[in-house]
Amino acid sequence: MKKRPGPLWLLFYGRQRRGVPWLLIAVIVSVVLLALTFAVPGAADMWRSVAPVILGVLLLVAIVAAIAAILRPRRR
Repeated sequence: MKKRPGPLWLLFYGRQRRGVPWLLIAVIVSVVLLALTFAVPGAADMWRSVAPVILGVLLLVAIVAAIAAILRPRRR
């Protein structure tokens, strides 16, 4: 009986990836920038008014991307 790989191994199992993981870099940079804004006096209060706008835009982009994915035919 062959032993199954562990959960950590399954994260990296599969075809080999090439290139720079731009999405991972973008998420890390955005988290660091958001954390740094809370070091500025008054920035935490500013986020109370800006956060709903950002979340609304992200929701709208996600809906548009989902509709575009449905309408666009797959490559074969």
